[in-house]
Amino acid sequence: MSGFAVNVITVWVFLAGAAVLFGLLMVLQAVQHRTRNLVEFESRSRRGKAGAFRRALAGLVPQSDREIESIEQDLMRAGYYAGDSLVDYLASRNTLIAMVLIGSGVLALLADPSTSAPMWILAGGAVVAALGHGIPRVLLAAQARQRVGRIQRGLPDALDVIRMCLTGGISLRESLIRVTSEVESFHPEIAVEFRVIQRHSDAGTLAAALKSFARRLKTPDITALTAVVSQTERTGTSVVHAISEYADGIRRMLRQRAEEQASKTSISLLFPVVFCLAPPVFIILIGPPALQLKKFVTDAHAPGGVFEQKTIRPPSLQSSPANDTP
Repeated sequence: MSGFAVNVITVWVFLAGAAVLFGLLMVLQAVQHRTRNLVEFESRSRRGKAGAFRRALAGLVPQSDREIESIEQDLMRAGYYAGDSLVDYLASRNTLIAMVLIGSGVLALLADPSTSAPMWILAGGAVVAALGHGIPRVLLAAQARQRVGRIQRGLPDALDVIRMCLTGGISLRESLIRVTSEVESFHPEIAVEFRVIQRHSDAGTLAAALKSFARRLKTPDITALTAVVSQTERTGTSVVHAISEYADGIRRMLRQRAEEQASKTSISLLFPVVFCLAPPVFIILIGPPALQLKKFVTDAHAPGGVFEQKTIRPPSLQSSPANDTP
């Protein structure tokens, strides 16, 4: 029995250590390679390509082309703009999976084969490896949604600054350069995106850079903005009026979304109220009557109570002293 307890403790220690190691490595990966401001963007853009060893680790677990495209999209949406971000992500994830599988195999070989510990260790390693394959993908998608949400909330402020620059006679390209330095302190994600637009526009055209911006974030708001700006530049209409109307439209839409979320709060609070507040209320209301009923039934069945067998026996069945004598 003591040997089995030791094996179970070994399994749990292995699982806990693998989970902690996995979490620490993922945090280090996110801290080292995520682009958060212009300084990090400049440093990431000058990084070299990934080596052959990292590329081999990235291809250790096969992935479909559709999944690779989805991971690349989420990496860009989350702010991983380094050229080898995809290779780093896949290599880190596959390294963790390989470490967990190798560690579980070694522990299974060292465990007592007469017990079920090797089977439990291998099963735990397989579960941790599966979690190591899926959890980074979920965390990456969550980071992408949060970053895109921050960009959407700060975009009206940046558009207001662009409108003021355009009203002062500055071109749209120069306005983007001016806004990039102005909004960096309170909207660093937007500053990074505007710097990417500047570099793409220097290599090509501003319309192509805006289309690339819409493809990176892949949200209806950004797609509509790029379409409006591209149309105004192509037709020669007022860009200031279009940007002003679009900024006001984004603010109205964000306000409507906030009101929608507020209206859903009452429904979301229904379940905590039912499962957390209703049981104590029922206990307070039903508890005292239930205790009184239990006391009444106990006293009724006691000797001399109303439910005693002699008391409830019909008179015809009750024996008298005269009938008992022969």
